[in-house]
Amino acid sequence: MSLIVFASVLMVSCKKDRVCECTDTDGTVYKTTLLDAGKQQAKDYCTSQTIEFSGQVVNKVTCEVK
Repeated sequence: MSLIVFASVLMVSCKKDRVCECTDTDGTVYKTTLLDAGKQQAKDYCTSQTIEFSGQVVNKVTCEVK
Protein backbone atom coordinates (compact mmCIF):
# COMPACT_ATOMS: atom_id res chain seq x y z
CA MET A 1 0.00 0.00 0.00
CA SER A 2 2.79 2.46 0.85
CA LEU A 3 4.36 1.82 -2.58
CA ILE A 4 1.17 3.00 -4.26
CA VAL A 5 1.10 6.15 -2.15
CA PHE A 6 4.79 6.83 -2.90
CA ALA A 7 4.23 6.35 -6.65
CA SER A 8 1.25 8.70 -6.54
CA VAL A 9 3.31 11.40 -4.82
CA LEU A 10 6.02 11.08 -7.45
CA MET A 11 3.53 11.40 -10.28
CA VAL A 12 1.92 14.48 -8.76
CA SER A 13 5.26 16.12 -8.04
CA CYS A 14 6.28 15.85 -11.72
CA LYS A 15 3.52 18.23 -12.70
CA LYS A 16 4.12 21.88 -11.95
CA ASP A 17 3.82 25.29 -13.52
CA ARG A 18 6.32 25.60 -16.35
CA VAL A 19 7.30 28.54 -18.54
CA CYS A 20 7.72 28.29 -22.30
CA GLU A 21 10.05 31.10 -23.43
CA CYS A 22 10.27 31.89 -27.15
CA THR A 23 12.61 34.33 -28.86
CA ASP A 24 11.73 35.85 -32.23
CA THR A 25 14.26 36.67 -34.98
CA ASP A 26 14.05 40.35 -34.03
CA GLY A 27 14.86 39.56 -30.38
CA THR A 28 11.34 39.81 -28.99
CA VAL A 29 10.77 37.37 -26.11
CA TYR A 30 7.39 35.75 -25.52
CA LYS A 31 6.62 33.79 -22.34
CA THR A 32 3.71 31.45 -21.77
CA THR A 33 3.02 29.85 -18.39
CA LEU A 34 1.72 26.30 -18.53
CA LEU A 35 -0.15 25.47 -15.34
CA ASP A 36 0.24 22.02 -13.77
CA ALA A 37 2.08 20.57 -16.78
CA GLY A 38 4.41 17.60 -16.95
CA LYS A 39 7.84 17.96 -18.55
CA GLN A 40 6.86 16.14 -21.75
CA GLN A 41 3.62 18.13 -22.04
CA ALA A 42 5.61 21.35 -21.79
CA LYS A 43 8.12 20.17 -24.41
CA ASP A 44 5.30 19.20 -26.76
CA TYR A 45 3.64 22.60 -26.37
CA CYS A 46 6.86 24.60 -26.50
CA THR A 47 8.31 23.92 -29.95
CA SER A 48 10.51 26.04 -32.20
CA GLN A 49 8.91 27.22 -35.42
CA THR A 50 10.11 28.61 -38.73
CA ILE A 51 7.84 30.56 -41.06
CA GLU A 52 8.94 30.62 -44.68
CA PHE A 53 7.61 32.62 -47.60
CA SER A 54 8.73 31.77 -51.14
CA GLY A 55 11.64 29.72 -49.80
CA GLN A 56 13.02 32.52 -47.60
CA VAL A 57 12.88 32.42 -43.81
CA VAL A 58 10.57 35.23 -42.75
CA ASN A 59 10.42 34.51 -39.05
CA LYS A 60 12.16 31.95 -36.86
CA VAL A 61 10.97 31.46 -33.31
CA THR A 62 13.20 29.49 -30.95
CA CYS A 63 11.49 28.12 -27.84
CA GLU A 64 12.60 26.32 -24.70
CA VAL A 65 11.07 25.24 -21.41
CA LYS A 66 12.42 27.22 -18.47
